[in-house]
Amino acid sequence: MAGRPTKAGLDYFELDCHMEEKVRLIQAEFGLKGFAIVVKLYQKIYGGFGYYCEWTNDSLLLFMSENGVSSCDEKNLISEIVSACIRRDIFSGQLFNKFGILTSEGVQKRYLNATSRREIVEMKKEYLLISVPKNNKNVVINSIYAGRNSINVGRNSQSKGKESRGKENISYSFSQEEKTHKRFVPPMAEEVKQYCLERKNGIDAQKFVDFYESKGWMIGKNKMKDWKAAVRTWEKTGKNEGKIEKRSAVNSFNNFTGRDYKDSDMDDLTRRLIKTI
Repeated sequence: MAGRPTKAGLDYFELDCHMEEKVRLIQAEFGLKGFAIVVKLYQKIYGGFGYYCEWTNDSLLLFMSENGVSSCDEKNLISEIVSACIRRDIFSGQLFNKFGILTSEGVQKRYLNATSRREIVEMKKEYLLISVPKNNKNVVINSIYAGRNSINVGRNSQSKGKESRGKENISYSFSQEEKTHKRFVPPMAEEVKQYCLERKNGIDAQKFVDFYESKGWMIGKNKMKDWKAAVRTWEKTGKNEGKIEKRSAVNSFNNFTGRDYKDSDMDDLTRRLIKTI
């Protein structure tokens, strides 16, 4: 008979009476809705995997459904708040961009404290922002790459010696493909907007997102790998079009064909001029 699955999430989490400045700034920027979204995101993290949550377009839709939100304006507001949380380092921008997850050092520390009495706590090496203390003997660190080496942080030297047969360190052997692996996560309109503002390219962020969403984030027959590169391509395309238009205008002027006037036309023009004198 199969054993019970290891519990990951928490039944409750701590919420400080005096929130850190970064969270207060979110409330200052977006009002109480901003604060409420941050708390709901914490709830999603702690109640789900415990120390992180996935955040994609599908995650956003489910988040909206679970919280009774449906309008496009509210969807954009949530996206803006999440972007602001990443910008203010409430959640790690590095791990969001690389793996499409929301987490932070504080979240991970509180999760370890809350699960210190559990028999087993599983965590993913690539998602960690902290060093797991050696006294957390119940923590097992696995890789996101299935079937690859796992580490038990609390493993004693005797069992370690038996399993490794004299090896001092456990090395992770990933293929080159795994080393360079980066799951593409479609950007929010606000992310694109911020990037375009940084580059001062004048690209309509919503138009960019709508365009590629309609194509399933495909470029030709291939799945998009880097949306920022696509933005830069739009820049170049836009500039080239501007040059072509300018060149065309110059060429059309240079290629202007003058009218061939006949003697009769000139005589008629002369008579009209004399009448005006």
